[in-house]
Amino acid sequence: MRGRSRGWGGPVVAAAVLLMAGCSVNSTFVYKPGPPEAGTAKLPVKVVVLPFKDGTEDFTKRGSEWNPDTLMFNLAKGGIGGTTTALTPDLWAKAFADDMAASGSFRAVRFVYSPSEFVDEEFTIEGTVEKAYVVVTLLNSNEFALGLRALRMADNRLVWEKEVTRAWKIQPTLYDGCGRVQNQCRADRLHAELNRVMREMFAEARTDLAATLAALSGSGAGESGLPPAASTGEAPQGKGASSPPAPDSVEETIEKILKAK
Repeated sequence: MRGRSRGWGGPVVAAAVLLMAGCSVNSTFVYKPGPPEAGTAKLPVKVVVLPFKDGTEDFTKRGSEWNPDTLMFNLAKGGIGGTTTALTPDLWAKAFADDMAASGSFRAVRFVYSPSEFVDEEFTIEGTVEKAYVVVTLLNSNEFALGLRALRMADNRLVWEKEVTRAWKIQPTLYDGCGRVQNQCRADRLHAELNRVMREMFAEARTDLAATLAALSGSGAGESGLPPAASTGEAPQGKGASSPPAPDSVEETIEKILKAK
């Protein structure tokens, strides 16, 4: 009996150590916005972000753990045990709102769960998480994709729409020095990588959104609140509008030319 106990002791203890190590990992993913953008003018608009929808494929984990080349996780629907919690559509929406607020490009930005929480915002942001796929192999690409749009509160009119995508591979050096087992080092490195990609996506979307809202709130906006290029082409009839001067007649043009000689 003693020999059998000693024979099983090594693997059992090793498994217990690995299990305890996995349990001690803080795998909760937290989005960390970048610093405010230097030299950026703050737009005088208030924006509210609603929870995004889940447009990803219907799987949590695809492939076999015995074949890493086929193993893919859908982070919108579930996390990776001992490494990261899920990046749910609500988390994506809140992260985008936090990113916009931290950028300093807008008067105010906040995340709400329902339209009943609206106060005095001028624009609302809606979105769909189309891809949130992460692989564990270095051979295949991770894929993130967001479909975003902004509506004007006054008339629920669509004023901005954009799809932002990223496909990238984990660099072989990402986990250097962390060891081969799941541990806090590996979890932190993956979280940092996910944060980096999300910040890039949000920056692209935020810059494009800010340019659109700047045009909408600028002095060149037409009566509809849209930039002149997006207007119907009809002359504005609102208060303070003036008609362009009529072109000179042929006779008047000739007379001006003669007087100039």
